This record gives sequence, structure tokens and C-alpha cells, in this order.
Amino acid sequence: MTAVEDRLRAALHARADQVTALRPPSPPSTRARMAVHPGLRKAAVVVLAAVLAVVLLVLPQLLSRGEPSVPANTPAPAGPSNSPSPSPAASPPDGTPGPVAP
Repeated sequence: MTAVEDRLRAALHARADQVTALRPPSPPSTRARMAVHPGLRKAAVVVLAAVLAVVLLVLPQLLSRGEPSVPANTPAPAGPSNSPSPSPAASPPDGTPGPVAP
């Protein structure tokens, strides 16, 4: 081995002797987890539930605001005919020829 490798190996052995425990840290106690006051936590849950209920009730009305509602029994409005062929014009009653269709 080279001198650099020998020095690295010696440094790693010296550093390895400093490690005493390889356990993960213990989980926090229940007091640390319950740092938020229980009454405050319950109030926050109630407020969030109320906000969610209001959003679910109001959102459909806001989304349908721009569309007018049409009753189901109302017939569709009769509009102009959009047929591609022009309708023939009736000839005048005096016998003169009518306009010529293109």
C-alpha cells in the first residue's frame, strides 16, 4: 500500500473508535407531541369542518351562476332555418316571372 492509503486507514480507525452507539434517536415523548393544547386542536378541527361544509355548499352555486336555468317542460325556441339549400320563391299572382335563384 501507499503512504496515503496507510494514513487514510489509520485516520478511519481512529475515527471509528470515537463512535459509541449506532442506535437511531428515540421518538419524542407524548408530552412533546401534545404540545398543542387539546382544546385548541378540537377548535381547529371544528373550524376546518365548517369551512369545508360551506365551500361544498356554495361552490356549485358559484359555478352555475353564469348559466340561466331552463325549465324541463319548456320547448326549444324556434329559430331561423339553417338549411343549406335556399327555399324557392313563390311567383307573383299576375303571371310575371319571379326572381331567378342563383
